[in-house]
Amino acid sequence: MVKKIVLIMLSMVSLLYSMGNNINYDDRFNQEEYREIDKELNDRLNNVTLTSKVYIEINGKNIPVKRVKVGTAVVYIDILVNSNSEARRDIVVKNPIPQGSKYLVGSAICNGDCIISYSKDGGATFTEREKQGEIYNYIEFYFRNIPAYKEFRMGFRAVVEG
Repeated sequence: MVKKIVLIMLSMVSLLYSMGNNINYDDRFNQEEYREIDKELNDRLNNVTLTSKVYIEINGKNIPVKRVKVGTAVVYIDILVNSNSEARRDIVVKNPIPQGSKYLVGSAICNGDCIISYSKDGGATFTEREKQGEIYNYIEFYFRNIPAYKEFRMGFRAVVEG
């Protein structure tokens, strides 16, 4: 079995909060949960970065989010960059679907060689097949190989339900 490395766990689930009918992403979205990592893992992730942003789509363009009304569709985009002179292998990016949002089935995408998996049980188990009517609360993006000096984007859409 291929050893998977969890690059970073975005802590979006508990970080969204509402203010009336709006959700304020300013202070909370980019907070990240880091865990202690051993030297081997640290060496493998050296100069590999992940940034995450939330957008709304207007006229085919992604506009960064400041406040979102309930019922608005948002786009979550992660950018994974390997700034190393060597390829990195077996990188896993796990995205929780923010609490109060509903993932739009069929909307998860990534550029590059990526396997997308979905979870209904908080990230305990994943499946590569989506089903209409299912409510997913985690999406996992698995990259077998990230070449040197390359950038990959991945993302999904969700509707803010409140």
